[in-house]
Amino acid sequence: MNILFIGPYRQQDEWGHKSRAILKCLQNGEHKVTSRPIYFTSSNTYNEYFELSENIVNDEYDILIQYTLPSFAVYAGNFKKRIGIFHSETIPNNIPIAELTHESLMDEIWVDSKVVATQLQNIFQYYNTSTIVRAIPPILNLNELLLEQPSTQTLRNASPHLKDKFIFYYIGNILDSQSGFKEVYTAYLNTFTAQDPVALVVALDTALPGQAIQQCFDSYKKEIAYNTPERFQPLLNVLPPQGNFLSDEERISLHRGGDCMISLGYSMASNFNVLEGALYHSMPIVNRNGAIHEWLGDENVWCVDSYEEVCMRNKNTLPSGLYRYTFGESWYRPIVKSIVETMKEAYSHKFKRDNKIKSNKELQQFFENNSLNNYISI
Repeated sequence: MNILFIGPYRQQDEWGHKSRAILKCLQNGEHKVTSRPIYFTSSNTYNEYFELSENIVNDEYDILIQYTLPSFAVYAGNFKKRIGIFHSETIPNNIPIAELTHESLMDEIWVDSKVVATQLQNIFQYYNTSTIVRAIPPILNLNELLLEQPSTQTLRNASPHLKDKFIFYYIGNILDSQSGFKEVYTAYLNTFTAQDPVALVVALDTALPGQAIQQCFDSYKKEIAYNTPERFQPLLNVLPPQGNFLSDEERISLHRGGDCMISLGYSMASNFNVLEGALYHSMPIVNRNGAIHEWLGDENVWCVDSYEEVCMRNKNTLPSGLYRYTFGESWYRPIVKSIVETMKEAYSHKFKRDNKIKSNKELQQFFENNSLNNYISI
């Protein structure tokens, strides 16, 4: 079959990594794949990436696969099947069919959260919509990860004060209210002191002014009345990106040098950084109800208890229609008390750490066996 794939695979962010992984997975099958790039952001580096499948032109195509936001998905009548692969962050609970116009144009929708797939399928069935929703496993392009290449630059080499520390590390946006960083930071302050040989390394995915970073930490401390003198506080190390964005080399250095990644965003979808971190044996701490835990299980990750809450953003400045984040949707917010307990266990329980690291080492085979071609049919 001839497949036309559309996605933001030229981007160097989460969207780009996932899109390239999906495209490479499709190309590994028996189908002929043509690709066309789309862009959610602008960058001069996007034209540096060239995909050979852009040169493939067919007289007709059987399947259109779009990896995009639902609001950008289009219907094309000259295809036998239209598949939308959507980065679904929320659980649809009570959404009117008018809000699902673009989704209902698809013959199939693929998401990586089993909970989201079930709920969205129930809504379509309620409204007698024929769209089929499938839960697909997370996909990684292992060729991008360079797992076997040695690295001379690690966290401990670059920062001597981290040399003898157990390193928790976080990658992301500390100002995003749904990133879970607020919960991570407050739990860390309530778990450890300066006497504990631990550190929390915060790697910013985009450059931020120093004043904004300090104001963020101060505001989180104020909310929990944290007045411990600085000399008694557990070690915190902020790593801004060397450029405007965190590079692949900087990210991999974190995976290689850190002991335990922590990522507790509210999103139900899988996170590329976490999947990559697990492959580098970082035994990530994640929400129990997200897609990562659904597919990787307790043997590969530490799980934090969470509670379901309707979607609310402190400052919803996103353009209307891109994401809904409405009262008819929900996500899971991590419980700080559970984060405290989980961080203690990850730090102190070497036997469990060793078992998770052992399981992480087997994940490469898991991702090599994942194939989207098993889901493709007309």
